[in-house]
Amino acid sequence: MSDDLLLKKRIKLIRDAFQDVLLDRDGVNVAVSCVNKKCSTYSKPHKKKLCLRVDNEFYHCWVCGHRGRGLARFFKYNKPRYASRAESLFAKIVKEKEQEVERVILPEGFSLLAALGDRADPDLKACRKYVLSRGLTEKHMWYFRMGATASGRYRRRVIIPSFDSEGFTNYFTARSIDDASRKYLNPKVKRSDIIFNEMNIDWKDELVLVEGPFDLVKSVQNSTCLLGSTLTERHELFKGIVKNCTPVVLALDPDAIEKTQKIASLLSSYNVSVRVAQINGFEDVGSMPLGAISEVIAQAKEWHTTDRLRSLISTIKSGSLI
Repeated sequence: MSDDLLLKKRIKLIRDAFQDVLLDRDGVNVAVSCVNKKCSTYSKPHKKKLCLRVDNEFYHCWVCGHRGRGLARFFKYNKPRYASRAESLFAKIVKEKEQEVERVILPEGFSLLAALGDRADPDLKACRKYVLSRGLTEKHMWYFRMGATASGRYRRRVIIPSFDSEGFTNYFTARSIDDASRKYLNPKVKRSDIIFNEMNIDWKDELVLVEGPFDLVKSVQNSTCLLGSTLTERHELFKGIVKNCTPVVLALDPDAIEKTQKIASLLSSYNVSVRVAQINGFEDVGSMPLGAISEVIAQAKEWHTTDRLRSLISTIKSGSLI
């Protein structure tokens, strides 16, 4: 049996067992209603928060955290009527192989800007001067481990690395200090797989989400960045927030109103508390004076479903037909 045919048969089994399912565009993630009686979404068919992967046989509920591996066993205990079919379609997984994680390596010659001496390369000094010109201090350089290189592709770029929960480098962004054709250079890693500086995140406390690393360095301590302006169910950051039920403050750029509303709506649908900060009078958080974001966050208002409706109505031009 071909792999494609096997996946189709597995999906059909899940459809037969759960009736109403959601198949993701990747063709391997199937969302169904949670089988855990302790889950707040249990017996709510419209709340499909339990994801079954038909390729590697992992399953995980984004609300209650119910998870495991081995869909033959899953059907045996949760849908016994379909256990025999599942036994023939899903492998009996005895031991999970550890996946080798490809580590991100910082550019060759990476030097910490906070540790530069008087005889440092002029390009390195120029990067340090650029950071200071943005209103940042040496304390920021140390905390975010900002660096630069004196040669190569990343020369005359401020490099801000990211570290995962275990302290390993998982990403970095390199911002040009000149008028380069490409303002940012980044490693070839899927951004959806990255939680920027996860080692600094306290999942039990309210988490502030900004767009980029230079916004992050101006934000409050318990913050991270989206590496863009989108957040979907595929993002590891989203999964971390939902798993820990972490309250969120969205502090995206003023021109990302629609995306802010979309993210707030998605998080709210998973019972995550969301507040929205208004970045008025500034291009982004990164252009704000040091400390200014704290007051903005303090004044952030709780998001409600009606907020998105108001936002959509405000975009309708006068005289438009509905």
